[in-house]
Amino acid sequence: MAERVTGPYRGYYISASARLVQSHGENDGEAPIYVGSVSLARGGPDDVHRFEALVDLGPERRFATEDEALAHVEQAAREYIDRLLQST
Repeated sequence: MAERVTGPYRGYYISASARLVQSHGENDGEAPIYVGSVSLARGGPDDVHRFEALVDLGPERRFATEDEALAHVEQAAREYIDRLLQST
């Protein structure tokens, strides 16, 4: 599993992770599949006052590399933050 924290982005820290999942035919020579997840925090990644929300990451996505999964969920989090701050 790969994890990275970026930020602050407009006051929020983005904690993105990517993990390897078993594909149905992985034993048949198929490439590994990674899935990504993301969480947001204000005031720092270790702040006890966390902001959590379900973020629409788009249609179901699986990635060939950890970097692709991390980049996708980080971008989705930035877009969510932008929408959140526009509505206030």
